[in-house]
Amino acid sequence: MPRYQYETSPRKLEPEYVPVRKKTQKQNTKSTQKQTVKTKYQIQKEKKKVERKNHAKQIALVLVIFGMLLAVSYREIHIMEMFNNKKEMENQLALIQKENGQVEKDIKAEESKLDWNVIRQKASEELGMQEANKITVDLNKTDNVEKDEKLIKEDNTSFIEKIIEKLIF
Repeated sequence: MPRYQYETSPRKLEPEYVPVRKKTQKQNTKSTQKQTVKTKYQIQKEKKKVERKNHAKQIALVLVIFGMLLAVSYREIHIMEMFNNKKEMENQLALIQKENGQVEKDIKAEESKLDWNVIRQKASEELGMQEANKITVDLNKTDNVEKDEKLIKEDNTSFIEKIIEKLIF
């Protein structure tokens, strides 16, 4: 019994079930004809394709792992080279500081041996140098700055007196 929808235009609703169609012999034979029988050669060919894909994946994985190990080892080698360079520079710095300390020590020893009177005498005798004429200038020891002196008047007036002065003046 068909069902109808109640509105202005009645239309038929879809049935709640779908009828099952029975297959005929013609349809069965067509479906079997569509299925192709694979030969052993085709099966082996498909297996080889799958094996090649798996083999290619494995080779790619090995190459990626090898590349990662190569990158890590290169980084480690680079770090070791930088560490060795740092050690060499530290050794050179220590050697230079030691030499500087020795030179400073030698300079101080030579300065302690210097006598200014001997140097003056050698300069005047051997090099013919003379001391400059000394001219003394007497300056007044007083300060020439003018001072502005203001006398500060002490304020002893009370608060009330200050208000009265402001009002008057």
